Amino acid sequence: MKLTNAAAVALLVTFTFAILVLGKDLIIPMVLAVFIWYLINILAEGISRIQVRGLHLPHRLAFVFALFVTVGVLTLFANLISTSINDVLRTAPDYQENVENLLDRGAGWMGLDESPQLNQLIHEIDFTGMVQNLGFTLAGFLGSTGLILVYTLFIFLEQKCFLPKIDRMMENPHQREKVRLILRRIYDDTKTYIGIKTLTSLLTGVVSYVIMVAVDLDFALFWAMLIFLFNYIPTIGSIVATFFPSILALVQFPSLAPFLVVVLGVSGTQVLVGNILEPRLMGNTLNLSPLVILLSLALWGTLWGIPGAILCVPITVLLTIIFSNFEGTRAFAVMLSRDGEIQTDT
Repeated sequence: MKLTNAAAVALLVTFTFAILVLGKDLIIPMVLAVFIWYLINILAEGISRIQVRGLHLPHRLAFVFALFVTVGVLTLFANLISTSINDVLRTAPDYQENVENLLDRGAGWMGLDESPQLNQLIHEIDFTGMVQNLGFTLAGFLGSTGLILVYTLFIFLEQKCFLPKIDRMMENPHQREKVRLILRRIYDDTKTYIGIKTLTSLLTGVVSYVIMVAVDLDFALFWAMLIFLFNYIPTIGSIVATFFPSILALVQFPSLAPFLVVVLGVSGTQVLVGNILEPRLMGNTLNLSPLVILLSLALWGTLWGIPGAILCVPITVLLTIIFSNFEGTRAFAVMLSRDGEIQTDT
């Protein structure tokens, strides 16, 4: 019997991963639509709480405003990506020349003449190609924006009917209440994570933008939006987001001062916001092991690329909450948690 159960579990896991990989073109826009649905709800709630002389916007107007803001930001980001790619292509010769001068100076400081190996290294460094590949990846990520927004619209149309449908599916009142509690906890924990992560990512992007504008770095707005987006990716997102503007500062300017300002300023902002402010705001909302977050990042990043890396933490939170409420899977929830203490919704 145990062997049969193990085989059934293995078959189910294999089938699930096959669906996630083969159907990712359909699944990813839907999951991103849920992510944007959370963002719009969070923004609408925040706007409706703002009071001016005791007056505030009704929730429906706040929702419409939040919807337009979200669509506008996505549109701006998509346009900015395509524009930045064209600008990089136009300025590529200048960047490549600066790379050659930089490597020549480095060889001179070490007392070396230009060798065949160094000359080969110069020609192999292709900053333009690096930025192009990044831009094309993000363009593909945003290419399904229209489909995502359509999904988001239908999720909003369905959200009022969702809980009544659940109630009609569950005849047992105790079971119905348990499902409601699980769904409420998933919604609250995910909303808290996405809300705080959006706030800290926005703060990091704005401060980084000010630093990059101060040194007159090319495409400062594009890099700031990239930093905002990549800060949703745990652990390595901030490193990747800092790498590209730092490399550009290195090849754009003849001196090292702007490079040092960008590296130290943006990295310092990442450390202060990510390691001090964000944990204080997040508190104990996420009871996830750091190792589990890293493994989740590797898994979902491999399956779905950048969207999977961005969504890995909310997905892991959802799985932990579900696992914790069933006796057969509670051990998995304990393994996923940071301290072994899990909350059950009874």
